Amino acid sequence: MEIVIDFSSIPTTDPIAFAWWFFKTIGWIFPVFLFVYGLVLLYQNWIRNEYRRKRSYILLAIDIPRDNEQSPRAVQNMFQHLSGAHQPLKFHHKWWKGEVPESFSFEIVSIGGYIQFIIHTEKHYRDFIEALVYAQYPDAEITEVEDYVDKYKSVKFPHNKYQLFGSELKLTAKEYYPLITFKEFEDTLAQELKDPMSGILESMSRMGPGEEMWVQFLVTPADNDWKKTSGAQAEIDKIVVARKKTKNNWFDWVFQIPNFIIEGLNPAPVAVKVEKDEPVNQMLNLTQGAKDTVTSIEHKTAQTGFHTRIRYVYIAEHEKFNKMKAFQAIYGAFKQFNSLGSNGLKNDSRYFTAAVVYFKKIRLIWRRNKLLYRYRYRGHWLSPGEYGPILISEELASLWHFPTITTKAPMVQKTEAKKAEPPTSLPTESTNPIKAVQPQIAKSSPPENLPT
Repeated sequence: MEIVIDFSSIPTTDPIAFAWWFFKTIGWIFPVFLFVYGLVLLYQNWIRNEYRRKRSYILLAIDIPRDNEQSPRAVQNMFQHLSGAHQPLKFHHKWWKGEVPESFSFEIVSIGGYIQFIIHTEKHYRDFIEALVYAQYPDAEITEVEDYVDKYKSVKFPHNKYQLFGSELKLTAKEYYPLITFKEFEDTLAQELKDPMSGILESMSRMGPGEEMWVQFLVTPADNDWKKTSGAQAEIDKIVVARKKTKNNWFDWVFQIPNFIIEGLNPAPVAVKVEKDEPVNQMLNLTQGAKDTVTSIEHKTAQTGFHTRIRYVYIAEHEKFNKMKAFQAIYGAFKQFNSLGSNGLKNDSRYFTAAVVYFKKIRLIWRRNKLLYRYRYRGHWLSPGEYGPILISEELASLWHFPTITTKAPMVQKTEAKKAEPPTSLPTESTNPIKAVQPQIAKSSPPENLPT
């Protein structure tokens, strides 16, 4: 049987006729594929939105006793416990129910200098969150409070009363490179922790009436195979392993002719044949800095990971607005976790409400509204692939933890005084800018610094 392909029917002289012929034969496949793919994405977004509408969220204010002697290691244990909330989603969960991984928001809020630690979670995770807090801090008091961001749900910039400054932070290097953690803030001589949280809380305690500062860590437990997908092993091999040269060009062969002649006249003992592609381990020849880099990558990738998005927002009335309070203080406090030889945190230019050159006014307004919207809705709008880079529990505990009793910085006293005595400019009907939700069910009586 012979197969004959006739090319005589292909119009080669007229480009338009050739394009129409190509579309009728096989060209129609591409637009049909795009149309079907678009329908699949629309269906996926629809079932995910239906799933999101069924979820209900709460805010839990965490109050820790003043004589807290726990180190950030206790909060590290909390995040390790939080990894139990990760559930791999099967095919029918994704495409029939529209389920997406659950995210938790760990926040630090300063309203007029009043500071509160808050955890934002889906309602049915309340017992789980209380359990992981009480396991490390048995004397903690947990109270459900109203969402402090709801006050600004109708605010659209430009606004005649408020102005906003803030950004999202991103890593300066690949996610498998670690940040500086609390273990490196331990003073071996004094045998105490120089709490890295002091700088952040000191800056937040300096907010005055009409000023608010919010810091948010949006955490989503990651799959255990994040090391494989992050490319960490390839980076380690790039540093440690050197491969032999496998090919010689003609220039190399010309200069090796005398060596071949000498070897032919004086044959050497037969050596063990080495495979051309056999890697050579250069670990012994590495500098100390390169060895430390490999060790730090292996240390991070051996632990449980969490997708993390970090945001900070400073919002104030126009006459009191001073963006340097956020940029120099909060952003500067985050830079203490940076290492030039490893990893660090920096402003993400896509969300930073400054440093805009072209169409500055329009773009800054758009960024302010976008940042406020995303902060308010936390992880409610996130889809797979948008959860942010990986941080481990040790890094998260360094960035978000309760101050310890060994912290001698003045901010601790200022924070406690303001927590016990709210600013005088607040309305008399409410003794605290963060209102407790009524009715509520708490395992213990609400803390004194929250209204009942």
